[in-house]
Amino acid sequence: MPIDPNFRENRVATTFENLKVWKDKASNLGIYGTGVAVDFDLCVGDGACIDVCPVNVFDWHGSGADRKALPARERDCIYCYGCEAVCPKFAIRVTPLQEKKRQEK
Repeated sequence: MPIDPNFRENRVATTFENLKVWKDKASNLGIYGTGVAVDFDLCVGDGACIDVCPVNVFDWHGSGADRKALPARERDCIYCYGCEAVCPKFAIRVTPLQEKKRQEK
């Protein structure tokens, strides 16, 4: 199942390893980010999003088998959606600023 497009409404903000994440009862790790969001429960840490991103939005979080793609510079996103396209588990959701503003109304 891909990342929930309405995760901000369907989940509660909390923390995971000093990061603000959105969690529900079914999630262990949660979703990090807003404009570029990664579901840490779905992320397999293959680095495809890191490799494809032309503006280096992502960094690694964690190490070894527990590493996850972290949208550390989501404000730099140019909305090419390459990360969404290459993610094998559909763990990434890109929401352009205009769409975020509409959702908040």
